[in-house]
Amino acid sequence: MKKYLLPLFISFVLFSCEKADNPDISKMPQEWSLIGYKSSWVADPELIPITDSIYNYRLEKNGSFVKNIGDFRLTGTYEIDDSTYDRTYISLNYDAASIKLNEESGRNLIHYCGQNYEPFVVVDSKTISGSWSECDGPNFIFQRKNR
Repeated sequence: MKKYLLPLFISFVLFSCEKADNPDISKMPQEWSLIGYKSSWVADPELIPITDSIYNYRLEKNGSFVKNIGDFRLTGTYEIDDSTYDRTYISLNYDAASIKLNEESGRNLIHYCGQNYEPFVVVDSKTISGSWSECDGPNFIFQRKNR
């Protein structure tokens, strides 16, 4: 009996950690609001909170999304990639009208070095992070709204 307890215990530990490492965010729809940002120029930066954000995303069950930044509204489709062991990623792919709005507004409404998509990493089931440090931009932190 003792020789079965150790493998059973190890299996329990491995399988219980898997969900914490790669959280399930599959329930839709979801709303994410900007709660703060971190500098990409500093090692181990502190979160600079934003309490009155008008910057949010809504992911729909049908694979579409809406991004609101103040008076601007952008749309497109999203993909969730949970194929890696330790990370889940969300990629927002903007439609032609949103790309045109981004170019005409001159405000960098799409945050990824002039591309037509934005990548996010799922930190946990209530937090995602969009890092635009490759463009010398900040790391934006979004929190999931409770429904």
